[in-house]
Amino acid sequence: MKKVTFTFSLVASAIALAAMSGPAVAQAPRANGETVGIQNYASTTGNMHAIIAKEKGFCEKYNFKCEIKTINSTSLGLQALVGKTIDFTQGGADLVGAAVVAGADVVIVGTSLPANVLSISVRNDVPMPSRDKGYPAIMNDFKGKRVGVAARGTSSEKYFNAMLKDANLKPEDVTYVAVGAPNTAYTALAIGKQIDAVIMYQPLPQLCLFNKTCEMVIDMTVGEGPKSLEATIGANVIFAARREMVESNPKLMAAFYAAMTDAATWFSDEKNFDELVKIFTPLISFGDMAGADEMRKSWIKSVIPAYSKDLKVKVSALQEIMDFSLENKIIDVKVEAKKVLWDKAPQTP
Repeated sequence: MKKVTFTFSLVASAIALAAMSGPAVAQAPRANGETVGIQNYASTTGNMHAIIAKEKGFCEKYNFKCEIKTINSTSLGLQALVGKTIDFTQGGADLVGAAVVAGADVVIVGTSLPANVLSISVRNDVPMPSRDKGYPAIMNDFKGKRVGVAARGTSSEKYFNAMLKDANLKPEDVTYVAVGAPNTAYTALAIGKQIDAVIMYQPLPQLCLFNKTCEMVIDMTVGEGPKSLEATIGANVIFAARREMVESNPKLMAAFYAAMTDAATWFSDEKNFDELVKIFTPLISFGDMAGADEMRKSWIKSVIPAYSKDLKVKVSALQEIMDFSLENKIIDVKVEAKKVLWDKAPQTP
């Protein structure tokens, strides 16, 4: 009996030693219970990473709280970020570069949507005689027109200015009108006729197509427009934060990345699609429009692949955006991508 006990003890000790000498199990990131404000946009899929991270409990999983705040432009988001009303902004990388040049100590910490998300739509009764000539000739048809943008000074206005320049036109050749989110932009374009065209993100084009009142004439999401757009894929719509916050909160940043990548894995899984639609249904209202549910489902399904799965910033694409910004006078000095990108952010060359 003693021999059996002794043998068992040796085996148990060997197992314990093997366990101690084996590879250590990685600890999941844990923040310190902070509440962080994160920018989102109304009436669109917007900041899908943050919405899902909150709704599915991924923020709490890593011991922080996500507070979603609706701010419908990059410029206003950056103002809120600098003013410490929010902690993470989602918006155009170009305007982050402009904010840095202006003295804001903010940094890009990840990519939300790698490609450009804008397109240009016109109302059906607006003549477009140069349309068949393609870009940039089509830009001549906007001369003297009222063009809707989310807010004055945003990326949408800056890109439209750049496209006007490609056709030897000036910003003064059009009248810009701030129209807010896609649903209010659609009303201003197709119903109130306060504008003739609009440069806007989804679902404006879907609203036009569904109601047959307006149509998309330049789709920047597939590279139409300035030739440099293709080279910017990998850093267009980004997450930015205050430098002092990210530098002093390494645990929070590790937790943030973990929560957002968990969210991306979840919303990219087809088996979660119906629940994803349910989450976004109260956030994306088409009112009493007939066929709204099917349009919403179709739109959400089409946009999922546009979101980053790993938040990695493509440094060469970010540099292309900074160079584009200088060329089009969004900024007035050359900015190196590394100056606006946090060195610890997930990135690729």
